[in-house]
Amino acid sequence: MSEKISEVQLRVGDARQRDVGRGIARIDQRTMQRLGISAGDVIEIVGKRTTSAIAWPAYSEDQNREIIRIDGFTRKNAGVAINEYVIVRPAKVKEALNVTLAPVDMRLNVDEDFTNFVKNRLMERTLVEGDTTLVMMLGHAIPFVVTKTRPHGIVKVTAETKLTILSEPAPEGKGVPRTTYEDIGGLHEEIQRV
Repeated sequence: MSEKISEVQLRVGDARQRDVGRGIARIDQRTMQRLGISAGDVIEIVGKRTTSAIAWPAYSEDQNREIIRIDGFTRKNAGVAINEYVIVRPAKVKEALNVTLAPVDMRLNVDEDFTNFVKNRLMERTLVEGDTTLVMMLGHAIPFVVTKTRPHGIVKVTAETKLTILSEPAPEGKGVPRTTYEDIGGLHEEIQRV
């Protein structure tokens, strides 16, 4: 059994289609043991930016390869691309008192029912100010930018969190990928063969 360490450096891989938009990071068992974390624990991912994800077990072919598989939104939140390296460590998560979200590319009619719906979708999800997060609505993934959190750092949405949703798009929402390669899917196996 390897000794516990506080952080590791892992190479970024693309997420499988079924993992896109779920806020999860696939990590191999040995890395989880070394970090002292289990599946379902929140991890901090540090690239050019800091973001968070929920650790999930790696696929069998990724065991002992020191890879972290994250989707396009998580990569953008960390400011990294596929095959770049990130630092991964167990996250110190605080309960969110306040979270403010803004739509990325549309105006919204926001009322109490809508806010409660989004809050329920984000329950137990972790967020960092500046992150883009996806909320599933009527079969569509709607991206929001986290414009403000109190406290700062990695926060978790709970029943006590006061959620505010702005009706106007966030200016920093410009440049957010509407659709990442994995969202389209379908060619992964073909590309692997090439």
